[in-house]
Amino acid sequence: MEPMDFQLMPYKWLNEAAIFNKNNEKIPIEWLETNADVIALLFTTYGVDKDGIIEKFYEIYENVKFVNLPIEVIFVTMDETEQDFDRAYESQANWFTLKFSDPLVPVLKYMYEITCVPSLVVIKFDGTIITKHGIVDLETYGKNAVITWVSRTTAIKSHRKLSKELNMYGDKWKYMNLVPNATSKPEILLKKKYQRKFSNIDDGISKPT
Repeated sequence: MEPMDFQLMPYKWLNEAAIFNKNNEKIPIEWLETNADVIALLFTTYGVDKDGIIEKFYEIYENVKFVNLPIEVIFVTMDETEQDFDRAYESQANWFTLKFSDPLVPVLKYMYEITCVPSLVVIKFDGTIITKHGIVDLETYGKNAVITWVSRTTAIKSHRKLSKELNMYGDKWKYMNLVPNATSKPEILLKKKYQRKFSNIDDGISKPT
C-alpha cells in the first residue's frame, strides 16, 4: 500500500486548552486570540531558574504588558506535586497557567520535546513555532528578545490596552518597575495609574497628574 501524501498542519491545541489566571478564573480563548500575537510557554518547576534569567523574565513580561505588547505567557508545570505547582505559580509574574492535572501538560511536553527545565517555547496563536530556544534568546538579548518574537508575526489586530483588561489578570504586578513604586500595588491603584497614562496618550493633551 502506498503511503498517504498529506501535509500536517500545526496542532491548534490552544482551541481546547483550559487556561487560568492568578485569580483561578478561566480565560476565554476568544479573548486570548484577540489579545495576543505571541504565546510563550514556560516549562519549569518550583525553585528552578537559570542564572536568574527566569526571574528577569518576570520583570520583562510585566513591563512589556504595561506598554501593550501583544504577548502572553502560559506556565506549563513540570512539577511532581500539586503543592510545588501552587508554590511555583504563586511566585511567578502575573501571567496565565494550565492546571497541574491538565492532560494537555504531558502532550505539550512531548510535542515540544521538553527534556530540561526551564524551557521557553514561543509560538503564534495558530501553533506555528517562533522559537524553541526562548531561554537562550533572553540570555543573549534580554528584553529585545520579546520585541523580536513579536516582530516575527504579521498580525494586523487592533490590540487592547492593558488598562482596560486588568480584570483578565491577577491583582498583583509584583515585578513591574516602569511605574515608580509599582511593587505589589492593589489593582485599583495600578488601574488609576494606567488610566492616567493612557488618557494622556490617547487624546494628545497633556493633563496634570
